[in-house]
Amino acid sequence: MSLKKSISSLKLPHYKSTAGMAAVRMPIPKEVLIPLSPMNAHHATMSEPIVQVGDHVTVGQMIAREKDRGASHIHASVSGTVTGIEPYAMGNASGTAIRIESDGKMEKCPDLKIPQPANLDEFLQCVRDSGVVGLGGAAYPVWAKLSAAQKGHISTVLINGAECEPFITADHRVMLEHGDLIQKGIELLKQFLGSEEFIIGIEENKPDAIAQLTERFKDDPAVKIMPLSSVYPQGAKQVLLYNATGKVVEKGQRLASLGVIIINVSSLVKMAEYFVTGMPMVERIITVDGSAVKEPKNLIVPIGVSVRDVVEACGGLKEEPGKILFGGAMMGKPQESLDAHIMKATNAVVIMNRKEALKTEPSPCIHCGRCVAVCPLGLNPTAFARAMELEDPAAKAALLQKEQVKVCMQCGCCSYVCPAHRPLAENNNAGIGFLRKWEKEHPEGGK
Repeated sequence: MSLKKSISSLKLPHYKSTAGMAAVRMPIPKEVLIPLSPMNAHHATMSEPIVQVGDHVTVGQMIAREKDRGASHIHASVSGTVTGIEPYAMGNASGTAIRIESDGKMEKCPDLKIPQPANLDEFLQCVRDSGVVGLGGAAYPVWAKLSAAQKGHISTVLINGAECEPFITADHRVMLEHGDLIQKGIELLKQFLGSEEFIIGIEENKPDAIAQLTERFKDDPAVKIMPLSSVYPQGAKQVLLYNATGKVVEKGQRLASLGVIIINVSSLVKMAEYFVTGMPMVERIITVDGSAVKEPKNLIVPIGVSVRDVVEACGGLKEEPGKILFGGAMMGKPQESLDAHIMKATNAVVIMNRKEALKTEPSPCIHCGRCVAVCPLGLNPTAFARAMELEDPAAKAALLQKEQVKVCMQCGCCSYVCPAHRPLAENNNAGIGFLRKWEKEHPEGGK
């Protein structure tokens, strides 16, 4: 990694028109289809259903159990009847989902209890039971991240409130509307992890959140509110870590080895909410925006609701959709239609009109080096492109390994600055997928 004073310098238009809009709860949907993975990625893992078609379920009832550290418990987000356990396509992956027909009552599970952990192990088990995952996009189970405290001391907790992607303001609203739960979450981590330092990193384009949290924690010397430059991708793990603490995480190194963990501010709030109410993760705040959306909003939505229902809660579409994204304009995952369903990791639905969604035809690389200069991690996307053109799989894998394609955070900066409009980010993603598959098939071929 090539280090600079700040390892990010890309200025993007913010398009945060919903920043001043408090989150509102959408109407109860007629049904939900809850994917058994928290995100639509090729490496996502599935949870195992524990209900059957015909079962009556209530809000907060566990309907699928995690199978490994990459999965999470899944809970019913509406009360009603299980009408299907069926295949579900999720972007570039496929899996299973549970369909629930709502009875319109939103009846809470009678077995829910406010957890009362007595030690770290019990605390981690409670977080595990909550089903809370990383809500900034990664969707890694929060309990698994916090479990690093069992192996060593976590002195610093870095709370990610950067929210650097265009359009998205869900974390911003969480910071403004749920400061009490941020405080509760920090108290829990103080008590059970024994951490002494908490840094809440917030981009400077959110002065109201910075002011409000500064006031809330003014008498707590353990908590520091850190304004950060409004640059992209400020919220990425490596960038946030360096710009907020000056520390660097190397390839293959775990943050915990530096005595640090990073947790998204919405994840922290959802975790704290479970310890206050006993309700596991069944809903979240998302931003709905884009040129095709009639009434952009921040909405509180049940997990598994369709994009079609979400759009209806925003007054419908004012133009024919050209592109539907889960997430922001830079790292958002394209969806095939309005029939996609909200996952735990979905922090925004951005719907562009056809004109904005039109792709500019790429032209040959002019070797300007802008993609290398703008990469926060000092990688060379043109080398990845050369590798993907090789016909020999072994040679392709060797070059991708040499150029460290798996270090790429897929932020999209390279594509954004490319004057030839080459699909560099897409190529990087393809390279990562190819190399993962090749290394799995050739374990002796190097890691």
